[in-house]
Amino acid sequence: MAEGRKRDAHGRFVSGSAEEAPAEASSDGAPSSGSGEVDISDTVAPSVGPHTTFEKDSPEERLARHEQSDVDAMGLDKRRSVVGGSYSPSFARQATLYGIFIAVIVALGIGFKLLADKLDEPPKHIAATAPWAQPGAPQKASANPDLGGPEGPIVSQ
Repeated sequence: MAEGRKRDAHGRFVSGSAEEAPAEASSDGAPSSGSGEVDISDTVAPSVGPHTTFEKDSPEERLARHEQSDVDAMGLDKRRSVVGGSYSPSFARQATLYGIFIAVIVALGIGFKLLADKLDEPPKHIAATAPWAQPGAPQKASANPDLGGPEGPIVSQ
């Protein structure tokens, strides 16, 4: 069998630059160099082509990216003072707004209750327009024996 490319202790191919001068490896086998370009063209992946390099930043540079500046683009302090001197409404203003909200909800509830009571009232006079309610209309006995005839329900003693 012909001898191919060299492999590291984990069986991975060693890149060309690592073959000449092996770098110190960390516990996971990656080179421990802080920053610079790393040749990953020997990595087996469909998106990696020949002569592909990967820019690697030092840990200090990566951690420094999260730090926020205290000045904006114009050089002014980002945390400028507010005109009123307060960043939130006062307790009295919050209580007033809450009280107004509760008052409006109670007023709407009372208004809907009065409206429902008004709309639920029966008419003052109900006209007898049914054919059997007309004067002189023949009255038939009910088919239900519990209701009885025109005299009303039968009461047994």
